[in-house]
Amino acid sequence: MILVDKDRKILVVRRGSVLTKNVRFDGTIVAGISCSFLGNVEGYEVKLSKHCTVGGIVRCTRAIVGACSEFNVIEAEDVILLRGCRGKRIYATGDVKVASNCIIGEIYAGRNLVIEGNSKIGKMEARRIVAVNDQNAFI
Repeated sequence: MILVDKDRKILVVRRGSVLTKNVRFDGTIVAGISCSFLGNVEGYEVKLSKHCTVGGIVRCTRAIVGACSEFNVIEAEDVILLRGCRGKRIYATGDVKVASNCIIGEIYAGRNLVIEGNSKIGKMEARRIVAVNDQNAFI
């Protein structure tokens, strides 16, 4: 279910795993396809594969959320959302990049917010907001 490499500071969650407790690791957390986290996920860097679900809060410096994933709240410096993600809130002190077909309730970005394609965002706040409609421009 969980593999830890202490030398490279990587925690790997195998695909299809369901974790009912909070996950905290002082390094990179990599989740496989279709993983479910019912609690919070905290680490230096969080990489979620496609079809992952996070019921709690994701706290990290950099978050990469795979395609068709669902989350509640992300608190990070930089956030990258791939195609078809769904979530309630993103609080970022740095940049946020959103791919097409995402549905997000609120996004607060400290610097840049880049939206590619057709995405539904309820409320957004950033220093600079860039909307790109070219399909080959991002991700």
